[in-house]
Amino acid sequence: MKLLLIAATRRSNLRWICHSCHGIKHATAPSYQVSTLSQASQHLREGGPARTRFAPSPTGYLHLGSLRTALFNFLVAKATGGQFLLRIEDTDQKRTIPDAEERLYEDLKWAGLDWDEGPSVGGQYGPYKQSERTALYRDHAEKLLDSGSAYRCFCTPERLRTLAEYQSKLGLPADYDRSCAYVPKEESDDRAAQGEAHVIRLKVPDEKNSLVFRDLVYGLIRPKNTVKRDQKAQSSALTLFDDPILLKSDGFPTYHLANVVDDHLMKITHVIRGSEWISSTPKHLAMYQAFGWEPPAFAHVGLLLDKHRQKLSKRTGSIDISDWRNQGVFPESVTNFVALLGWSHNTGSDVMSMGDLISNASMKYTRGDSVVGFEKLWFLQKRHAARYASTQAGSPYDQTPSHSLVELAVKPVLALLDQPSTSSDFSFYRSIARPEDRQNLVQLLVFADAQNYTNPTEFIHRNAYFFTPPSVETLTATIPAFKLRNVPAPYLDKFSLASVTGICQTLVNIPDHSWNKHTIRSYLAKMVSMGIEITMKNSEGGVGTGEEMEALKLKVEKSWAGLIYQYLRWALVATKPGPESQVTMELLGKKETSRRLSAAEEVLNQVESESIVEEIEKA
Repeated sequence: MKLLLIAATRRSNLRWICHSCHGIKHATAPSYQVSTLSQASQHLREGGPARTRFAPSPTGYLHLGSLRTALFNFLVAKATGGQFLLRIEDTDQKRTIPDAEERLYEDLKWAGLDWDEGPSVGGQYGPYKQSERTALYRDHAEKLLDSGSAYRCFCTPERLRTLAEYQSKLGLPADYDRSCAYVPKEESDDRAAQGEAHVIRLKVPDEKNSLVFRDLVYGLIRPKNTVKRDQKAQSSALTLFDDPILLKSDGFPTYHLANVVDDHLMKITHVIRGSEWISSTPKHLAMYQAFGWEPPAFAHVGLLLDKHRQKLSKRTGSIDISDWRNQGVFPESVTNFVALLGWSHNTGSDVMSMGDLISNASMKYTRGDSVVGFEKLWFLQKRHAARYASTQAGSPYDQTPSHSLVELAVKPVLALLDQPSTSSDFSFYRSIARPEDRQNLVQLLVFADAQNYTNPTEFIHRNAYFFTPPSVETLTATIPAFKLRNVPAPYLDKFSLASVTGICQTLVNIPDHSWNKHTIRSYLAKMVSMGIEITMKNSEGGVGTGEEMEALKLKVEKSWAGLIYQYLRWALVATKPGPESQVTMELLGKKETSRRLSAAEEVLNQVESESIVEEIEKA
C-alpha cells in the first residue's frame, strides 16, 4: 500500500542530468524568475527535472486528444529542464496503419514537440519502438512467473467466451476466475514447453487496498465498483479477479506489461495521460509492486467532449492534426488552443506562444472532462497572426518557418491565388506581371489585416476585392446612403455627391513616387478640410463665430471624415471590411485606385440618370 501511494509525492533523483548533453532547446529552468510563477508552477519545478513520455500507437493518426497528451508531457519536461521521450507502441500489428508512424513524426515536429529521446533521435534507453523490445518483455514476464506474481493461462477462447457471457447475464465485469492460477508450476512449464497455447496473466494482489492509489489530479482514487462486484460474484458462487493478460499467445506483450517495463527502464518520472486509463492504473501499480520497482507519479486528465457532452468524434471535431495543418492553422495556435483544454493558469491572457506555455507550465489540470469550443481556436489564430505581424514587420524573412507569417500565411495565400480558378479570375492580381510584385501585394495585405487572419481560403474571400475589382453590378447593389450626419439642415442645402466625388478625385494629384499610406493620410485630412469649407461657406447658415460655431465645425469635420471614408470604402472594395482606406489605396497602387474611383463615379452617374428618367416617367 505504501508503495502505491508514494507515486504522487515522488521527486525525481535525476538532478545530475546535463541540459547541454541532451540538447534541450526549450528548457526554461535557468531563465525563469521564481517570484513571477504561480504556486502550481513553482511546485512543479521544485521536484527537479522530469522525464516524461508520449507513447502513441500507429493504429491511427494524431488527433486532438493525443496531441494534448503529448503537449502536457512535453511542457512538464521542458519547464523542469528534463527530457521528453517519444516511444512507439507498435505491438498491435494487425491494426497498424502503414503511414501512421511517419505522419505522427511529421505532426509532432510541425507542432513544435521535438523529442529528446526516441525514433530518429536515439538515446541511451532505446530502442524506442516496442516491436524491437519483445525479448525484453518476455524476460520480464518470465521473472514474474518465477516469483509467483504471474501465471500461465491455458484457457481456450471458447471457455473464456462462455465465462464472459455468464458474467454478463449476472451484470458482472468480464474478469477471470483464476482456474489456471493453481496449475502447478512444473505442469505449467511442461505444457508450455510442448507448445500448448497460453497467455501469461498477472496475479493481482487479493488485498482490496491494492486497488486504491493517489493521483496528482484527482487525489485518492478508490474504484467504485469493487464492493458491488464482489457481492454479486459471491451470490453467484463465482470468485473473480482482475488479472490482466501480460503476454499474449503470439508472444507479444499487452499494453499493460510493455507500458510498465518501458516506463521503468526509461526512468520515466511522470505519466500524464487521459482519464480513461484510471481504471488500469491499479493493475500497473500492482505490477510495479510485483517487480519491486518505484512507480512514477500519475496524473490523469479528463476527456475532451463536444458541445453535447459526447466524446469527440470526426464529425464533431476530433480531426487529425494534419487536417488543421493543411487548412493553414498555425502550429502555435493549435498548441495554445490544446493547452487550454483542461489546464488552469493565471497569466492574465489566454494567448501564449510555446515559450509562454513552457514558462507558465504547471500540473494544475482540471478535474473532470472539458467541452471543446472551436471558436477559441480561430480567436487564437487571429491573435497569433497579429502577434507575428507586429513583431516581424521589420524582418519578415528572418524568422523560423514555424513562426514566420510569410511561411505560414503569405505563401499559402499565394499558392491558392496562383491555382487555376473557376470561381474568380482574380483579374487585378493576375494583371501584376512580376511574381515578386504579387508577393509584395499579398505580404503587405496579410500584415495589414493579420488581426483577422484565419486561413488562406477565408482570407482571400474576405479580401476578394484586392484581387478582383468589384463589378458594376456589385457597386450598384452596395451603394450606401451617402449623407452628412448630425449636421443642421441649413448647412446641407448645397451638399451633393458630385462634391464628394470631386474631392476624392484630388487623390490622383499625389505624385507616383509619393504614393504611400502616409502621404495618402495627409491628403485625406486635406480632403476633409475641403468638405468643411464647402459646407460652411456655401450654405444659408453662413460662417458665423463663437463657441457654437466651433462646436458646429467639429460636427461637420466628423461628418465629412465619415462620409469620405464611407465613399472610399464603397468605391474601392464595395463596402467590404478590411484594412484602413489609406492602406487599401497603398496596396492597390495609384493606377488601380484612380481606375476604381472613376468606375465608382460612373456608377453613381448612371444610377442618378436612371432615377431622373424614372421621375420623369412617373410625372
